[in-house]
Amino acid sequence: MSGAYAVSSPRNKPNPAIGIMPASPSGSVPTFWARSSPADKSSLLSMAEAIGNMGHWHWEIADDIVSWSDQVYRIYGLEPQSRKFKFASTVTFSHPDDREKSSEAIKRAAITGEPFEIDARIIRPDGEVRSVIVKGQPECADGRPVALFGVITDVTEAIAAISSIQDKHEMLDLAAEIAQLGHWVWAADKSIISFCSDKLARIHGTTVSAFLARFAHPEQFTNAITLSHRERYGATVLQALRDGEPYAIEYRLVTPDGTQKEIREIGHPLFGTDGALTRFIGTVQDITDGKRRENELRRAKSAVEVQAEALRRSETKFRDIVEGSIQGILILRDFKPVFANEAYARMLGVPGPEEVISLGDLRRVIMPDAADTDAYWKMVVEGRLDGTTHRAGLRTIDGRVIWTDAVGRKVEWEGEPAFLLTVIDVTERHLAEQELLNKTRQLQDLNLQKDKLFSIIAHDLKGPFNSVIGFSDLLVARAGNLSPDKVADYARLVRDSAISVHGLFDNLLAWAAFQIRDAAPRFTAVDLAATTNGSIEPLRAMGTEKGITIENAVEASASGVHVLADEDLLRIVLRNLVSNGIKFSHAGGVVRITAAVGPMVRISVQDTGVGMKNADVANLFRLDRNISVPGTRGEKGTGLGLYLCHDIVARHGGAITAECAPNQGCTFHVTLPRAYPA
Repeated sequence: MSGAYAVSSPRNKPNPAIGIMPASPSGSVPTFWARSSPADKSSLLSMAEAIGNMGHWHWEIADDIVSWSDQVYRIYGLEPQSRKFKFASTVTFSHPDDREKSSEAIKRAAITGEPFEIDARIIRPDGEVRSVIVKGQPECADGRPVALFGVITDVTEAIAAISSIQDKHEMLDLAAEIAQLGHWVWAADKSIISFCSDKLARIHGTTVSAFLARFAHPEQFTNAITLSHRERYGATVLQALRDGEPYAIEYRLVTPDGTQKEIREIGHPLFGTDGALTRFIGTVQDITDGKRRENELRRAKSAVEVQAEALRRSETKFRDIVEGSIQGILILRDFKPVFANEAYARMLGVPGPEEVISLGDLRRVIMPDAADTDAYWKMVVEGRLDGTTHRAGLRTIDGRVIWTDAVGRKVEWEGEPAFLLTVIDVTERHLAEQELLNKTRQLQDLNLQKDKLFSIIAHDLKGPFNSVIGFSDLLVARAGNLSPDKVADYARLVRDSAISVHGLFDNLLAWAAFQIRDAAPRFTAVDLAATTNGSIEPLRAMGTEKGITIENAVEASASGVHVLADEDLLRIVLRNLVSNGIKFSHAGGVVRITAAVGPMVRISVQDTGVGMKNADVANLFRLDRNISVPGTRGEKGTGLGLYLCHDIVARHGGAITAECAPNQGCTFHVTLPRAYPA
């Protein structure tokens, strides 16, 4: 029969007791199960297994034959009776991570004769992973297991449901945290607080264990309540506990550190089946912030209501007042203005109040492309702008955008409900606030750069000075034993270290002077060719000593051309770029300065040195991404020079960029405005 299995062995003799119900004392008709045929029983068993998503299996250990019911095949994603299996084959359906565990549990049962139960995962032929519980019971003969019989249950959906429940519990915990809700439970049989949530303990400014120790009995709660609320709390809460009645109360508590909090508490009794009180559950909410906001809102609403009352008493007087107001005043009904004063008309750039009214629906005026427009007007309709200030941009008739603060409230105008808006033009304040935010970010960035700068200075001043001191000590200690060549080598190293320190001081002093002058370059029309010559002349000796040629082509390409710049600062930029070209070029290299003239003048400093990867170019002008490397003779660098160049050029309204390639050198481009001297 479908889904059944038969095992032929001496121990499987028919058992008259199985499936046969004893006759009733009265000789009534046998039960349905007793009257059912084996085929019917098999069908009912298959139906029950399908409903429970459970199947049964049997393993003849000696013959290694595994038999499955139809539902087991379905659980494994197979057609019933589609295949016969040996034990080793069935294990291949297990998830790789569970395979060894499942196999070992079944084999152990086959040896020891002990039942087993395992949680595991299986993989269907289509790749779907299912979670199952497998149980097995050995069948023994002569005290030895000869077969295993068991069931397998598909619990995939059950596990998913449990996970969903856990998620919901976590969401409830989160909701309680957001809503500032804590809970306690009072056990009536012991008259003690048996449970306190973590949130409730934190509301009281303590831990759960400390809370339960301090407030073991409800009457001890009064010790944490202000004197003015203590009597009312005792009369309400303690009486409710005694009477088994629900309650709701608001009071003020004091935490151990003296903080006062506004509390809303609700209590609910729970009764047993016999009607006796068993527990009392209390829910405590910290409403301190809400109370403060309510008070603030109440004060604001009160002020507006006083004004509204005055407006209702005399509409004529109101018109006289608002027409002379510097604040924009607008009365709306269904988003359409029914009254506007001159100040609001001036804000929108229209001739007068009549033109404001003729605009109709003002939703298209309140920044129609702003993301919060719909939300703003929804608050207007629902009255949630009543007494609150909202900032919004207005698009004027000529397309300008002004920023306003508006305070609104519901009023009665000419006998019908309307909405009053008082509007102030805060464009200058809004822009100033935005500028302040930008300046704040800039100052923060500047402080970070300064911190990095001083870190570089502290690090890079030590190295050269240590070299000077070290080699000087060697000269002093061993001068009599050193050859002239060795003395010259040490002296050269001392000189190189001194030059490195000198270069660092040059850049440091230039940066400091730049900061002291409040970063304001002194612009004049600077002769580019003359300034270039003057900047590189002191560097020619350095280039000659390394065997590097400095070519100045600016005279030929930009003779008589002037740029708008601070000449001293421009010299610092040129000197840094040329000295860098010398530092990173080998003997025989060339550093070339050129200029391209247009509305802007582009000065280019090109070297034939070691170059660098393009990926590093973007970080050349940043102190926080220092990529300074030694020169071709081991000259030390700090990265300060290029940072200083970038800062100077940026404050000239220009730009500095670099093009580099490994072993092909670098070209730095500085772009500055052209000047035309009178």
